[in-house]
Amino acid sequence: MITLLLLLGTIAQAKDVFDYCIPSNSTCWPSDTQWGELKAKITGSKLHAIGDSSQYMSQCSATGALAAYGLLNNGQGRCMQYQSCSKAKCEVGGAWNIPEYSVEASTESDVVEAIKFANEHNIQVTVKTTGHNYAGASMGDGTLLIWMRNYEKYLNITDNYTLCGQTYYAAIKVGGGQVWEEVYKATGNNYHVIGGGGLTVSAAGGWLMGGGLSASARQYGMGVDQVLKFNIVKADGTAATASQCENEELFWALRGGGGGSFGVVTSVIYKLHETKPFCEMYFYPTDFSEHTNWDSKTVVKWIEYWVDTAPSLDRRWGGYWTFSYGILYFEGTQAELNNDTFYTNLKAMDNMEISVKCKQSYFAVRGGPDDLVTDETGQASLNIASRLISIDEAKNNPQKLQNTFYTMLSLGFHTFNYVLGGAMMDVAVNATSVHPAMRTAIFQMETFDERMIQKLREEYPDSGAGFNHAARNEPDWKNQFWGTNLAKLQGLKKEYDPDNRFNCWHCVGYLSAGGDVVLPSLILILISMAVHFMN
Repeated sequence: MITLLLLLGTIAQAKDVFDYCIPSNSTCWPSDTQWGELKAKITGSKLHAIGDSSQYMSQCSATGALAAYGLLNNGQGRCMQYQSCSKAKCEVGGAWNIPEYSVEASTESDVVEAIKFANEHNIQVTVKTTGHNYAGASMGDGTLLIWMRNYEKYLNITDNYTLCGQTYYAAIKVGGGQVWEEVYKATGNNYHVIGGGGLTVSAAGGWLMGGGLSASARQYGMGVDQVLKFNIVKADGTAATASQCENEELFWALRGGGGGSFGVVTSVIYKLHETKPFCEMYFYPTDFSEHTNWDSKTVVKWIEYWVDTAPSLDRRWGGYWTFSYGILYFEGTQAELNNDTFYTNLKAMDNMEISVKCKQSYFAVRGGPDDLVTDETGQASLNIASRLISIDEAKNNPQKLQNTFYTMLSLGFHTFNYVLGGAMMDVAVNATSVHPAMRTAIFQMETFDERMIQKLREEYPDSGAGFNHAARNEPDWKNQFWGTNLAKLQGLKKEYDPDNRFNCWHCVGYLSAGGDVVLPSLILILISMAVHFMN
């Protein structure tokens, strides 16, 4: 009986239930004096009280094409790029889900002190760089937020960079709060870096740790395939380095396990590639009008051609597409593009309008350095969801895939999708912690209509979801985000963060105050046995 109770006590003490100190608990929540002591340890005393929800909209109401830049830097860390994510689980009209305090970290010491304080008082920690996460992973009611946007800047480039016994063409060090616009301008036309499409997206945060899709991933691999080293502060408040030859398991977890789960990344070293010419191709069917002509014959032809062609597409192609237009990038010159079969066939398609521009680099074709083009972000809400489609599905059952697309077409044209494959498939499915399906997928479908995503879930129930563009209410999200890598990630979470100090929605190890996590069955069995023996 004693042995049983001891075992029960040991298991119950594991961090499987929400038992954090929260602001409403005056017996454990730090006093103003204690918060003042933390503030004195932070560079510039930049500890901000941000939990007052009445201040949220006045601080975070930026709109328009440049809204992302204001939301990136305003609000002392509280602002999200999509305002619904200021609410619990990003539910419009839900309860406020804003951190209580933010530490505006500018040095490694700031991060260390914040984590040590949270450990001492059993407070949840969330981490934020830019606020682009569609599921609001950096938000959390009653949490201490570590805001990395104003962390030390680096952007040091080293030619012939050597690490773990291997020499690379070049590498760049990126600070934990820097964004892709800064990185692109640093590499310019001299180097090619595999980065995100949105210029205000973090270059060392959630984009990367969720996988890191890019317009040139088919040529070089995903963002996680470019990382050579992480500098990180772990849950115990100590700094560490993770690479292929140091803390290898942590290195594996950080490359796909999601941001804000295993520690605070203070810098990343990416490998760079030799710059090459790039062409950008924009195309759309001229016989399509969303309001008057939903049965465009050219759209149907485009879908049929795309499903048949994408699995064998030259890996020099990459980019984004929808049912009614596409923005694809081709690594090569205008002359090389003119000889490409995919391009010539698309160009020959009736009623297909195509415009092309070719430059000396991807940076240049994006408009750098003065006219870089980015997506417009900073919206009240964005109901995005994603699903992966394997290359085998497209090859072996193209008619089913075409029919699925036609059904989605009947619901509207609200998609924005990636073409995958190429170099992404050169990496073993278990080499990084992204869902193995990402290594065998040809499309990542992104929808903004609940009916569309449901159709994809029904037709491809276990295909996996693209982590960085997944639905905030994705059913069975753990398995759809990580597949067979989930169990290992959960084990590493216990190893590196046994107290689940880093706790965020849709993150490995997430614990909910609302009871989303059920006690493990073993504990329930032991409780029943204990009650039986006591009786």
